[in-house]
Amino acid sequence: MKISASLLSCDTAYLGDTVVELERAGVDFVHLDIMDGHYVENFAFSPKTVQDLRRITNLPLEVHLEIDNPERYITAFAEAGADLIIVQLDVCRHPIRILDTIHKYGKKAGLAVNPGDSFERIKYFAEYVDYVLLMSVEPGFGGQKFERSVMGKVRLVKTLFEECDYQIPVGLDGGVSLENIGAIREAGIEVVVVGTALFSQEPLSQVVAAFKGL
Repeated sequence: MKISASLLSCDTAYLGDTVVELERAGVDFVHLDIMDGHYVENFAFSPKTVQDLRRITNLPLEVHLEIDNPERYITAFAEAGADLIIVQLDVCRHPIRILDTIHKYGKKAGLAVNPGDSFERIKYFAEYVDYVLLMSVEPGFGGQKFERSVMGKVRLVKTLFEECDYQIPVGLDGGVSLENIGAIREAGIEVVVVGTALFSQEPLSQVVAAFKGL
């Protein structure tokens, strides 16, 4: 299982230094939540943030667009250096068109599904996505409580992909901790997005190793 470090929970006064430390600690991805104050009641990061971080790390940069009208910003984040662009399925009026646009820039495309949303729509876009991110909290803020009901959705999604022979990695985002990582790993999740639990303890290298089960 791979670890994607969510920068939403870190001290942004030391953002660059934190990313360098994360790379040394052995995380697999850097996760940037992009928030516009409309889709969610919070603001976070921009294409300039992605551009600046791209200069100092070789880690893949995941950009999670928790914004309205994501189609307007694909170009900006692709050109800034994002490796994977994730859009919220519930705000995509034309998901296939958006996913195709992401691929035209040579980037990987992901879809995120909220805890209360049906996963059934995913199967209609499976051939267009490289990654599915299941939200285990409502998007918008770090430090939220893990929604245990999403584990049932994890099993259903994994079963669907196996039956249809889709080789699509499934990630989980929100409330991930050392207390629930065992159950998440057993459910077959390939990637966990970790924020608060990652940055609330030190040193980072030991915390990352604990999450990876090393």
